[in-house]
Amino acid sequence: MILRPRKIATSILVFVVIFSTQHLTALAANFSDVPATHANSTAIQTLKDAGLVSGYPSGNFKPEQKVTRAEALAMILKAAGITSAKTSSKMPFKDVGENDWFYPMIQKGVALGKLKGYEDKTFRPNKTVTLPEALALTTSFFQIDIKKLPVDAVIYDGLNTKDWYSKQAQYSKNKNLIEPDAKGHVDPFAELTRGELAEIIYRARSVQQTGKAFDITKNWVEIEYKENFWKVKYPADWELFKGLRNSVLWKKNGQAFFTRVLPTTARVSISVVDNAENLTATQYFSKLKADYTENYKDAKPIFADISISSRPALKITIKERRMEDLVIQLSNNNFLMIYGEYGDAPIGEFLAKQVDAILMSYQYVEKPPEPPKPVIPLEDRLGTLRENILVPDKWKATAELFPDKKLISTDAIGIGTGPVDYYYSKEANQTIKLERNSGTILNIREGGTTAF
Repeated sequence: MILRPRKIATSILVFVVIFSTQHLTALAANFSDVPATHANSTAIQTLKDAGLVSGYPSGNFKPEQKVTRAEALAMILKAAGITSAKTSSKMPFKDVGENDWFYPMIQKGVALGKLKGYEDKTFRPNKTVTLPEALALTTSFFQIDIKKLPVDAVIYDGLNTKDWYSKQAQYSKNKNLIEPDAKGHVDPFAELTRGELAEIIYRARSVQQTGKAFDITKNWVEIEYKENFWKVKYPADWELFKGLRNSVLWKKNGQAFFTRVLPTTARVSISVVDNAENLTATQYFSKLKADYTENYKDAKPIFADISISSRPALKITIKERRMEDLVIQLSNNNFLMIYGEYGDAPIGEFLAKQVDAILMSYQYVEKPPEPPKPVIPLEDRLGTLRENILVPDKWKATAELFPDKKLISTDAIGIGTGPVDYYYSKEANQTIKLERNSGTILNIREGGTTAF
């Protein structure tokens, strides 16, 4: 049964169907009032390209304009591929006339058994459509079976799990058709705009086409750190701190820095960890599992051995502690540790989704090898060697000029100031006598010798 208004739990919260306030790539040929930075730009552009939405003669789409029940029905029918035409079905609504532009669409919905309207036998086509009504229309006309769908104890804060729209709302949450506002709330009284409805339809089509939940990372920021072997995506309203070996992404929400995870915030830290014991991935992950099990005995960590970006990885979930971690073996046999945490406010459940999406967006990247240094002619290098004889602290720079050098002998007693080392370069056919402590080249001799 569709569009059955019943008493809904009181809420003064404002629903937001805004999924990103920023887009990284400008979209061409969009409506004149839908810039690439608009929250619903990608949805509107995609539907326009597919011929599923149209604008006004002015060239505008009017994304902030409220959308009526009749307009919502028209948009959803078209997106679902259902052609509307007058049928022999009797029109049960006294406020829908044959000359109304929306008559064929409503009649089609009636013929399909999907429109019931109000108890007073009205459809109220010019009434602004609410979020639950739009979700009900979308799931119904997209032929989504939700009859046996279990409803969580909490869907999103503000949504009534006992009301008529609960299964539609639960499905929409599961498949990411909707997202809560910054406090984790969804308002069932929310009257949708054209842009917000386009977003729901766009996401529903994506789910239908892919068979998977909508990818919430589509319009996220992408950042890579080749020196530390990682590339990830993160929401545009998160912050980034990039360190030498440790970096942090965090949901700021009024927080000055990432030091603490507050009830309405989240944090993802990324660190390179040396594999000092030279353990294999299997050994390292086994040790981690034991450590987590010991340290979080009552929290029951869940472990999943996976492959991500073609690298062996271990995913660790501890729901009771609101933690999700990912460990990846790197090509240099070290490991990358990604620690995720989120707060316990109503927004926390959605932040958990974002944390998981950040972790699973991981891509392995590696710093390209540095180009080889220009080869300095041997005679020039020998000239530098001769110039540095008896000049203190010149050994380090000079040694780089003879990469094939080998230590052939050491005089531990030396000359009274410390040990003396003898290095031989086959390429130069020279032995270098070095006073180790001061880094002073004492002399050079042709051939491999210690007779100076």
